[in-house]
Amino acid sequence: MNELILLALAFGRISMGSFAGGLASIALIYHEVVIHYHWLSPEEFEQMISLAQMSPGPIAVNAATYIGKRLAGLPGAAVATAFMVGTPIILLLTIAYTIKFFPIGTKAKHKITQSLRPGVAALLTASALRLLSSSLEEPIYILLTPLALFLLLRSKAKDQPSLAIILCGALAVATALAARAL
Repeated sequence: MNELILLALAFGRISMGSFAGGLASIALIYHEVVIHYHWLSPEEFEQMISLAQMSPGPIAVNAATYIGKRLAGLPGAAVATAFMVGTPIILLLTIAYTIKFFPIGTKAKHKITQSLRPGVAALLTASALRLLSSSLEEPIYILLTPLALFLLLRSKAKDQPSLAIILCGALAVATALAARAL
């Protein structure tokens, strides 16, 4: 039962800071799951993020479900997912209700949203650096990372980012098979 409470607290905190979306929440999830609670090792975390990204749905919700299931079975998955999704809904309803009774001008709303940008940028940068550092562990990934960036920045690949991901994955598999054959 104690694990369910810890899961609720951890994913409630993560969801309250995940204003920038799934990728920005990776840094928050890492802090709670790896550093604070030690539920996963850094390597297990990277594998879990890869799995969460490949699964349909938001990364943060997939991660919450995975970690909850791993720690406390089906009840853990339900609690972690519910707090990951439910906390921002309650927070947004509270804010909307407050704004209804205490109207805020358009200029003030704009200033509030602008003030959130530095924090969002910091979360995205931390997540990108964490993912990049794990991508540079193997020599082939050192070559594939700039290739993926190049493909994503090209005009034709911008519309189909999945093509860059599939191409880099296929090249990594081909390289691994060629290395085994030698």
